[in-house]
Amino acid sequence: LKMVLTTYCWFCAMLMVAVVVRLCRDRSATFAAYAIALFNTAFPEFAKMLTTYESHASEEKRQTSLYIKIAAFRWINTVIIVTWITPFTATIAAGSENILDGVCAIFVAEIITTNLIKFTDPMGVVYRHFLAPRAGSQEEMNSYMRGEEWNLAERYTNMTKILFLALWYCSIFPGAFFLCAATSFINYFADRYSLMRTWRQAPRLGSKISSFSRRYFFVLALSAMALASSYTWAGFPFDNLCENEQEVDDQSANTKSYIGSYYISSVDGSATEYVTVSDGDPSYRYCSQDLLRDGRSLLNFPAIPRWQRSGYEWMTEEQEKLTSIYGWTSLVVVGLVVFWIGYRVIKTMFYREGYHACGEDQGINFSDVAAISSYVPEVRSELFPYPLLAVDTDDVHEELYEWKDPEHPYSYYDLTKDAREILKGSQGTLMSDDEIGNLFSRLKHWSPYDGDAGVEVVSSTAEA
Repeated sequence: LKMVLTTYCWFCAMLMVAVVVRLCRDRSATFAAYAIALFNTAFPEFAKMLTTYESHASEEKRQTSLYIKIAAFRWINTVIIVTWITPFTATIAAGSENILDGVCAIFVAEIITTNLIKFTDPMGVVYRHFLAPRAGSQEEMNSYMRGEEWNLAERYTNMTKILFLALWYCSIFPGAFFLCAATSFINYFADRYSLMRTWRQAPRLGSKISSFSRRYFFVLALSAMALASSYTWAGFPFDNLCENEQEVDDQSANTKSYIGSYYISSVDGSATEYVTVSDGDPSYRYCSQDLLRDGRSLLNFPAIPRWQRSGYEWMTEEQEKLTSIYGWTSLVVVGLVVFWIGYRVIKTMFYREGYHACGEDQGINFSDVAAISSYVPEVRSELFPYPLLAVDTDDVHEELYEWKDPEHPYSYYDLTKDAREILKGSQGTLMSDDEIGNLFSRLKHWSPYDGDAGVEVVSSTAEA
């Protein structure tokens, strides 16, 4: 039920953003590009609120859910909405409102807005230089100095949306690959700066998000590139005009009224041209070249020449050959992607992979590792500079923690001790220690045995 509710909230947010982007696009492509960049920057906070409301068994699953929400939003907001709201005839039309200029504006906006916020870090400056010196306690000051919270899922989607944008428009705008490379290059150094300077330490995660991105994003991006390319080549030259066999004739009742001189303006009014129609000039009629949004059918798939209506053919012979190749190739690619995703979903649902050792035993005891650490269940809170511990800390060695508070011992953050204090009643404890312990995770640690035989065994396990 929670997943259904959060999905509904995501869908409503997506619709509202689409309406706002459409209104911005009516004013200018540049204005819409910066609106898209700002929404891409702000939406992760809303996605975090939705994900917090959900119940997840581990941090990796929570990050995966967050990745899906942000990635889907950014892909639709950056690419799909722009394609859908831009008039078909404005794809390569003259003027500043064509879709190619809009794509360039999106790349520039992504470089400027997100990286400018990273480098300036306005909220971090306020916390560190204004609020921290005026804090009432050392603990409050430490909370202001922690840095900005960041999520691996959000950073992955920031990378994938740029690549998705380039792949979607690469057939009609090959320069998108160079803009994608430049944007990724700048984002890499901006993220590295933030990671070393302004971001706080993130929870340790496994490879689930990266594996999820490789298995699903890249195959979806490949299928999207095949689909977009096939429809792009099918729609060329994007003018919705078909040449008539009859030329302009001053003796014909159908065409003689067009003879004369006219001022023709572009849709956005940015360009005006003076043209003259003379006797013998070619004449044209309207024919829809947009197979993707053609009202005659829900979807003309694959994009092949057979979908042209009789008497309204606009493709040249060479274009029909190229469109056939792209169309049938896109069908094969989409079919393989659907099969692959279905196979992965069924395998995940019904077949559980066991543990497989990676690497070889190096003969090094766990207790001899300098950066020794273990999984300790923690709860993040904005009221404390360090995470709260959801285990009994009495039997846990201090070396197993990944952090250390110079002001307080680890027992200060022990939630089990707070629970025992709260559940004490006037007639004694409301719950026994065992019952309270069952409410939290359990962590067991066996220290090395230092005996005459020199036998050393270390083990640390945690269970919910």
